[in-house]
Amino acid sequence: MTAELTAKPKRLTGSSRGWDIGISVTILCLGAVVLVVAFLIALFGVMMVSACSGECSAPLFMAGWLIAMILPCAVLVAGTIWAIVFMIRAKRALFIAIGTIVVAFAVWAGGIAMMIGAIPDFTW
Repeated sequence: MTAELTAKPKRLTGSSRGWDIGISVTILCLGAVVLVVAFLIALFGVMMVSACSGECSAPLFMAGWLIAMILPCAVLVAGTIWAIVFMIRAKRALFIAIGTIVVAFAVWAGGIAMMIGAIPDFTW
């Protein structure tokens, strides 16, 4: 019974490790490209202020803009480091890579939502 509780998780070996590393790196690289596009959208999102007629919430807008600009990049770097550590330890890193991209995109979407919410009656 105690042997089952103290058993270490299996390490990835052979081709399953190669596939895990290859797919994880590919997902992280594609995620970085998508986040660069999202970064540019957030960068030019500051032009939404032109729709403001005076009753806008500048602190909310700036907080959303900074969140959409900085936090996705920080999440991507932290998730990449975490995935690399898992790859070195021969553990499955694929789910970390996918989770990193999902969380980074969710943070970006939250920042954009804050920017849009700061401008009442905003229409595209």
